[in-house]
Parts: sequence; C-alpha cells; structure tokens
Amino acid sequence: MTSSPNPAPSSTSSESGYQGHLTLGDGLLASRDHRPTHPSLLQVIFNKGSYNSHLISLRTFLPGDLVTSFAPHADLATARSYSTVQTGPWTHIELNSDLLYCNHSCDPNVAFHIGNAEDKESWKAKAIKKIDKGDTLTFFYPSTEWHMSQPFDCACGQEALCLGKIDGAHSIPLSTLKRYFINEHILKMKRQQIEKGASLDEQESKRQW
Repeated sequence: MTSSPNPAPSSTSSESGYQGHLTLGDGLLASRDHRPTHPSLLQVIFNKGSYNSHLISLRTFLPGDLVTSFAPHADLATARSYSTVQTGPWTHIELNSDLLYCNHSCDPNVAFHIGNAEDKESWKAKAIKKIDKGDTLTFFYPSTEWHMSQPFDCACGQEALCLGKIDGAHSIPLSTLKRYFINEHILKMKRQQIEKGASLDEQESKRQW
C-alpha cells in the first residue's frame, strides 16, 4: 500500500527483516536492500521518487485464483500507518512482504481477503480479473480500510470509475462500496455507521494510535 503522500512510519521492522514499510515510499532507498518475498509470483518495480513503485505479476491468474497468502510474512501491527492493512474494527497488520507494493485502484484486479482477524492463514490475495504476466497488481484500499492513515487523491486513471479522494470506506456510500469486493469488517462498520450516524467516526477520532 504505497499510494499515500505523507505517511506516518510504522514503529518497528518485522521479525522477517522486511524493511519496505520503513522507507516511507522512497523507491530507490527500498531497492537497495530489497529481498523478494515471492520471487516466482511477484516483482516489485522500483521507481525514482516517492510512492512511484508498483507490483507486477510474474504469471497468469484467472478470476478466483489465489495469488498468494499473507502468511507467513504478515503480522499484527503495533500502530496504524500508511503501510498497514486493517483486519477488524481496531486491528491492523503489517504485510512484511512485496504485497506492500500492491497499490490502490478504483478498478482493481486483486482483492485482499481478510477471513478472520485472528487467523493469519485466512489472509489472502485473490485475483478478481484475469491477470496476465507483467500486469500491475492493484486492490481497492477501502475494501480493508475504514479510515486511511493518510488520505490521498487517486491517480488510478480510471476516469469512469475513479472516486477521486481516497479516505477509506467511512466516506463512501454503501451503494458505491457494493460495486467492489468489501471485507466483512468494513461492511459491518458501514452498517453501524448508517444506523448510528457518525458515532464510528467519532470513536475512531478519539482512539490513540
């Protein structure tokens, strides 16, 4: 998740030694000590500048295919940041893998499935469209994120579908979210938001990260 313009750094490096989330989107810095985590499946394309790197597929996937599991790399995060993925109302994980570079699109070809916030084996990336070798991999950030740690103006280039500013699912109508694969924790929070007004937003604004 590297589309954020001004991220807050994650607190620590991972036990696996993956450092990508500590480079604050600097592609050249991240490339220096990079060790691919899925060398037969995925490749990070590092580009000069901030948040210009991206992830490509090294093989073909059909809709419904498993691209990769998050395990064994992913682990619980101690704080929410630009690089974390939300797994429940108040829980987040660091991917600690090259999936970090799977950027946002309003017309994604991958879905991040969070089956159970407590079960690493249920965290998976799946193809939702045909993906050819060399295609850039993207997912819909609000499918996992209620609030973005750092909102940003989308540059996915999908004019007919682009939502513009990406600030998480809290600011997107349910009718729009229904166009996408959305994880259950986000759908539950959206239903609660509709029933109770802005209470969820107020709770999150008071929560310390």
